[in-house]
Formats: sequence, C-alpha cells, structure tokens
Amino acid sequence: PDSGYMLDVGDVIEIQLVGPNEYIEEFSINSDGSVSMPDIGKVVIAGLSLNDASQLIKSKVNLAFIGSEAFISLSDIRDVNILVTGNAVNSGIYTLTGNSNILHALSAAGGISEFGSLREINLIRDNIIIETLDLYDLLIEGQYNLKKRLRSGDVVFVEARKNIITIDGAINRPAKYEALDDQKLVSIIEYANGINRIADLENISLERLVNGILKTIPVPNDSYFEAINVQD
Repeated sequence: PDSGYMLDVGDVIEIQLVGPNEYIEEFSINSDGSVSMPDIGKVVIAGLSLNDASQLIKSKVNLAFIGSEAFISLSDIRDVNILVTGNAVNSGIYTLTGNSNILHALSAAGGISEFGSLREINLIRDNIIIETLDLYDLLIEGQYNLKKRLRSGDVVFVEARKNIITIDGAINRPAKYEALDDQKLVSIIEYANGINRIADLENISLERLVNGILKTIPVPNDSYFEAINVQD
C-alpha cells in the first residue's frame, strides 16, 4: 500500500529505532486502535494514514529518546470480511486484505451476472453509499478513480442492469451497450468507437418498442444523435 493507506485494528507495523536506543520491533494495532511502545506507552494510530501515523510516532520518539530516529513501515495488512451481493455471479461473504477495493471484491465473487449492471456497483458502509463504480469509466474511458478501501462489514452491491441498447451497421464496434437513464444516442456511438468512414449518414434508423409495438423511427442525420434519449 502507499503512504495514504488507512491503518486499522489488525494491521502490524514495524518500528526501527536508530540511535542510543536501538531496536526493531513489530507492533499489532490493538482493539482500541493503539500500539504500545516501550517507554512511550500507547499511541493511537487506527484511522490515520500510514504517513500520518509515521509522523506521530516519530514525534513521540523524538520527545522520549534524544538523538534517536524512528523508521516505520507496514509489516502485515489486516484481513477484512465483506459481503458481495445483488447481481454478482457468486454472492457471499469474502475475506480480503485491507488494501482491497470494489474491483477486488467483484473479482472474488466471479464478476457481474448477466442480470447485473456494469454502470452501478455501490460500496455501502453503515447503510450509506460511499462510492459507486461505473465500469464503463474504466473499460471504455480508462479512468481508474477508486479511492475507498474496503473495511470489515462493508457491502458491495451490484445493481440490476439498466437500459440495453443494440447498435449495428457502419460503426466500428457493433455490440450491446448499457446506458444510464437520460443518456443520449451520441454516448452509445462513442462506446461503439464511432461511425466508420463508409457510413451512409442519410440512412439511419432507430427501432424502438412503443406500447408493445416495434416501430422504426427515421433519424434524418447525425446531428440528431445529441438530441435523442436512448431507451431500453
């Protein structure tokens, strides 16, 4: 983990003192969130980043031992028990490391089922959604924006899939795509890697179920792509 890793109960840190009072020792974070250091006492570090905890311990050492310097590293990472549920392939309780995020949980559960949404996977903590993963951001846009690490008791919930749109013809990647509510046709074109160079832009049609009847709606030209809301 990087220096922003949030410490919690079960993590083990290694503290090395260099100077008149030298030692190397591992300390497990106790249930009260503290480590007990010789001649210093309890130092509460649960809930702090690894960097902030290091600075705190260094300041305690400097006050207790003149001429000594402390070096802190993470020796062992805690396990967390989380629930993956909703439209996952294998819903259930999984044990992961404290450095895991939503993607690790999805991988452990075998991914998303055919009924699950790639656009809305929620991380729920204390009955509050604290982070939402849209896999299209990652798979199509290449944006990796996950910031929350998992904690014991978290729930990763895969919502039901949303609007499925089929795009075919003179585009670069014909396929079925999942659209969010109120998304425009231009977004689906972008997901499909755009229109190819041999496309006839005067021959575009939109097929849609209207009151249970399949209707073909002509699209005069590509300027309408940004105006049409897609439907399931």
